[in-house]
Amino acid sequence: MTQGQPQEALILEIAHLQDLAGEWTRLFPQAAAQGEHWLKVLSQVQAHVSEDICRLAVVGAVKSGKSTAINALLGQDLLKRGAGILTAMITRIQPGPETKAVLKFKDWPEINGEINRALGMLPVPGLRERSAPLDLRQAADRELLFLVLSEAQKEEIWSAGSLDSNYLLLKSYLEGYNQVQELRPADHVLSLSGPELARHREMVTREATAVYLRDVLLTIPFPWTATGVELGDCQGSDSPIPQHLAQVLAYLVKCDLGLYVISSRVGLRQADFQFLGELKRMGLVPHVLFLLNLDLGEHESLEAVQRLRDRVAQELAPWQPDSRVYAFSALKLLLDRRRARGEALDQREAGLLSVWAMDQAATKFSEEEVARFQGDLQKAIQTLQGRRLAGGSLSQVQMVARGIREQLELTQGLLSQDLEALKKVESHLQARRQPLESTLASLDQTLDGAGLHLKKALKNRVNSVMDRRSGKVGAALTGFIRDYEPNWDRLLLPEVPITFRPALYQLFQECVKELIHYVTAESNVSLVEFIREQEDWLRGELTRVETPLLLSLQDALTLYYREIEALGFSSTPPALEMAANPRPSGLEVPLVNLQLDPGWWLDAEAWVRSGAGFLERPWEALKRRLGLGAAMEPRQQLLRDLGRALKSIKNWLQEQVKVQLIDYGERLKFQYFLPLVDQWLQQQETGLANTMRSLLTDLEGVAGAMHLEEEERSARRRRLEELLPQVKQIEVLLDEMRQK
Repeated sequence: MTQGQPQEALILEIAHLQDLAGEWTRLFPQAAAQGEHWLKVLSQVQAHVSEDICRLAVVGAVKSGKSTAINALLGQDLLKRGAGILTAMITRIQPGPETKAVLKFKDWPEINGEINRALGMLPVPGLRERSAPLDLRQAADRELLFLVLSEAQKEEIWSAGSLDSNYLLLKSYLEGYNQVQELRPADHVLSLSGPELARHREMVTREATAVYLRDVLLTIPFPWTATGVELGDCQGSDSPIPQHLAQVLAYLVKCDLGLYVISSRVGLRQADFQFLGELKRMGLVPHVLFLLNLDLGEHESLEAVQRLRDRVAQELAPWQPDSRVYAFSALKLLLDRRRARGEALDQREAGLLSVWAMDQAATKFSEEEVARFQGDLQKAIQTLQGRRLAGGSLSQVQMVARGIREQLELTQGLLSQDLEALKKVESHLQARRQPLESTLASLDQTLDGAGLHLKKALKNRVNSVMDRRSGKVGAALTGFIRDYEPNWDRLLLPEVPITFRPALYQLFQECVKELIHYVTAESNVSLVEFIREQEDWLRGELTRVETPLLLSLQDALTLYYREIEALGFSSTPPALEMAANPRPSGLEVPLVNLQLDPGWWLDAEAWVRSGAGFLERPWEALKRRLGLGAAMEPRQQLLRDLGRALKSIKNWLQEQVKVQLIDYGERLKFQYFLPLVDQWLQQQETGLANTMRSLLTDLEGVAGAMHLEEEERSARRRRLEELLPQVKQIEVLLDEMRQK
């Protein structure tokens, strides 16, 4: 991957134009305002282009080889391969001048919230006696948590033993507290480089420290051109922890491309098809490349590998008819590149390469697939970046280049004339500027009015989709809770004796787990569809509002250029266009993130309403002694009591969801859609205003030069003549960028 990228090429031409604008200001200081405007626009575009990131999410099932694939692309073992499920978090990798890791820690409200939710309804006496949530920073609470874990383990409350996600979470927080306190800076951000960099691998792959982290960003010199690119090493799409899928989907919303890694030993499974369905609904499948990660020692022949690749492509066809599937060994590519860098391989790694080299056909096939993959990936990145630049940043730079060229041409011609001729030109052009300035003034008022209308419409649309009775998201979520029925056979294994309170805890945690999974896989995916639809609608409405204004500006600009032509200067008016409306980089799409902390009162309410409390059980025992009722089989009685408790849990969940959906709807409106309207309107207004000011000539500098000696005026004409070919060449290069 060696071809230059659109961002790098545009940044280079911006630098050349900045030099030209700076020289104009030095040659004609009386017209410095014009040069300063060009420099301001170029600086704004440069900042935007530098901050614009093309995100490539690397996704797939657990143990499919995602980290190995990223390491192979980077040519070194940067990410630990084969980490556990709790260590999984999205690690972001960006190109940079030096290798560095930036680790962001969770804040204490988030940590304590996770702990107390994991403890929700846990039947341990020490917890039921508390009226306040645990705070891990308090020594007494850490001691209590240790006792709670010990007692819960002793009573075998955890449904999956030491692999239970709640147990792992609590245990990790407790074990990692002292170590993290020593490392955690006051601002919750830890930067590691040089010899300290090795700490990052330990922290993100050890449960006791990884659980405290919110985000990990690695910067590293890439072995290929990667300006403005970010690789995201995501958790397994089939992770048993619902929060992992939620994090992956939240990251995918911001991504432009995807690399789906499939293990050749396992192939595509039902979990993959479900995840692909979610990607398709989010509109991402057309932008996904599929890597069939080969285990070269597992396949009997090259023909078997090719058949497997073709089969995977056929299985993907319902989701993406022309899926791009590449079959190569990520591990072989990594080892080859490490060895090419002069790195010593251990005995096992060198042995693998030796064994694989014996099968020349398979080795050659893998290498050819690597070349095909890298070429297609680079093209995909270039195409994406080119499209994003063409609709906004590139247009602004083109108008600056055109404005500089026209200013140089006009000034060069006027410097050969007298002051009276200059005044005549300025008088005629000033008359033609007035319609442009009037149209620009009305632009602001029109867009403000349109903004109010659009915001009102979006508020109503959000209220509609979140409505708990009829909304696509709100009603579906409410219906899921209402109709939810746990798998009682899986929850209450016949061979495992269980009492009511442990069963109640497991029932509650199962309800929460299934609800979070539904919110992640269904509600949030539906919300992404809804948000995309509203963005498209908003773009259409903006086009409808702005088209008449654009036509008025175009007419006024055409008259201005005709005036220039009538004065004896060659000119052709540019075609104005509305800027594209990409999602602003600083605006995050919010997703639903349920925070379910039951507290002590839900435990008590569920206990009483189940009939396991102090009223119904004694009454039933008395009836049996009096011969008024037969004894109920213990398991049947437990199921009856849990069924009643489930009603209390559902009622509580409905209330929690009601409040949190209202809160989410307000965040979606006021933290996303309304700022989006403001930013898109401002972007259009600023873009058109910048275009006009970049093109409208400033003759003050020329007037000042008229008072110079003829020799100095001639020197400036000659310098303008030298500068004109440079700016024309830049215009050609910018036009070629647009055509790609």
